[in-house]
Amino acid sequence: MQFNNPEVLFALFLLIIPVIIHLFQLRKFKKESFTNVKFLKKITPQTRKSSQLKKWLVLATRLLLLACIIMAFARPYFPSGNPESQNIETVIYLDNSYSMQATGTRGRLLDRSVQDLLSQMPEDRTFTLITNNDEIEEVTRQDLQEITYSASQADLKSVFLRAGNKFSADPRVTKKLLLISDFPGNLEIPEEFTGKDFEIYALPRQGQRRGNISIDSLYQEFERPGEQIVKVRFSYTGNNPGSVPVSLFNGPVLLGKSSIDFTKEEEFYEIGFPLEDSEISRGKITVEDNGLEFDNSLYFSVNKNLPVTVTSINSGEAGFLQRIFSGPEFDYNAMPATGINYNTLTASRVIILNELQDLSASMASTLTNLAASKEVVFIIIPSVEAAGPGMNSFLRTIGFSGFGEPIAEERLITNISFNHPVFSGVFEEQVKNFEYPKVQLSYGPGTGGKTVLSYENNNAFLLENRGNYFFTAPLNSTNSNFTQSPLIVPVFYNMGISALKPAQLYYELGRANKVDVPVKLPGDRILKITSAEENFIPQQRRFTNKVEIITEDLPQQPGNFNIILEEEGGPLISISYNIPRTESKSDYVEISDKDKFTILEELPQFFSSAGFVKELDTLWKWFVTFALIFLIIETLLLKYFK
Repeated sequence: MQFNNPEVLFALFLLIIPVIIHLFQLRKFKKESFTNVKFLKKITPQTRKSSQLKKWLVLATRLLLLACIIMAFARPYFPSGNPESQNIETVIYLDNSYSMQATGTRGRLLDRSVQDLLSQMPEDRTFTLITNNDEIEEVTRQDLQEITYSASQADLKSVFLRAGNKFSADPRVTKKLLLISDFPGNLEIPEEFTGKDFEIYALPRQGQRRGNISIDSLYQEFERPGEQIVKVRFSYTGNNPGSVPVSLFNGPVLLGKSSIDFTKEEEFYEIGFPLEDSEISRGKITVEDNGLEFDNSLYFSVNKNLPVTVTSINSGEAGFLQRIFSGPEFDYNAMPATGINYNTLTASRVIILNELQDLSASMASTLTNLAASKEVVFIIIPSVEAAGPGMNSFLRTIGFSGFGEPIAEERLITNISFNHPVFSGVFEEQVKNFEYPKVQLSYGPGTGGKTVLSYENNNAFLLENRGNYFFTAPLNSTNSNFTQSPLIVPVFYNMGISALKPAQLYYELGRANKVDVPVKLPGDRILKITSAEENFIPQQRRFTNKVEIITEDLPQQPGNFNIILEEEGGPLISISYNIPRTESKSDYVEISDKDKFTILEELPQFFSSAGFVKELDTLWKWFVTFALIFLIIETLLLKYFK
């Protein structure tokens, strides 16, 4: 005989208590002499013996009553005597994704599944448990109790691969795989696993079809320089929830409160919060909803932008560049073509080649390496003199065909590509008539890139390709009045600010994420990611002016984190992680491949087929019955036994 709850058997030691009490009650009486009690003296011994017998019988029935109650709570059973059940290997896959947070008739799906496994798990047999983020051989009760939700997602193909690795190669052993999941998407056996040598069972867990509101995504929008808005996008399933309150926090501080109206039929629902602070280290958006819990919050971080380092290598006029690329947005450096500071050059995010005729071999090599990193914006302003081979070669490297034939005639710059990002937020409406800038000498149209500004014949004056820019005419005051045009400031400002790649507001758990930290690490120092709940050292790679951090398995929980220099503690930047929103869009499906699965309604069906049989699992009912019988016997003894 074995027990489901063997720890209850320790209560049997408590049976000593009524025995001790009974022994105290059976101590000998002290004899006293009385007169005229001759008759009483004759019957006293007989009465005392009857009383002692009654007490012993009552004690025995009470002990048996308590013992039966304790045995009933211990849930005894006889293990299977079937010898074939010992030749069965069992692997159970338990889906612990956040979609299992849905509520069913008996509580949350994951909690219910864990409790069912605990109640059915026998003491004499074990199995291998696979979750989305773990594999446990010879699983214990404590292992089951420690299962938590995971942002990792597993498709059926990976589950079958992992399960197949856990089964032995012995053909004499029966192999059984149980899948416990809400099965979002399509439940279909991958073709390569059809006909495998293990039996497949599926236990679908489906929550009650309640409505759910999800915060799907968040992004930044810049209205004007210095003004930013965070836009939050929502979706819902189920009944229309009407108007729902939404809050914006930075840590515990409430920054804004609004509401999202779902009463109108829209493709998507969106609201915006203006940000007065340029830095939000512990941002959080919340919505009030009784559906899935994890998608009611979305964490984000907005870091203060560092100045964009602009370096201009000049052979022409450069005063207008210094006036435009001023602080705090820019850190401007100017140097002559004959005196290059390569340390400054390689640290730049924007490099302007201002009327250089040609490039030296060392400069061309450095610029080519910087172009390969795809992190530098190049702005090319041609020289009046014909470009050399080094310059033409570099132009081809960054996506332009090179210089065309020189055109020595006055040309007006008349056309603006208003839809190009360079002019985003510059004009309230498209302007047709303005004071057209002009050039005296220009170069013929080349190929490659999008036209940003063009002449009256639609030939390009300014081209953009892969984030790099190329003017087809010199900008010195002798050749052009473009530097006195109102267009000069927004054009160069936005070209420079385009090098400022907006930091990602948040990352998703369980995905391969790359984070660039603009820091030069001294010596063998390393970076660390910290929060109130988690601290870990991520995988990292050093570059000249930054450190690239790669995260995938960590962190495990959503929230706001700081990246710090180990042993110093001050945060360098803030980052945030969220659970992938694909978990919010789980659609329960009808299982089509029913001939390839054995569909279960309850867990005991599987444990019975897998040899985890408790032949007399109803023994506890017999012990309850005996307890009632002994209670009745005790009552009869007390009432009728004289």
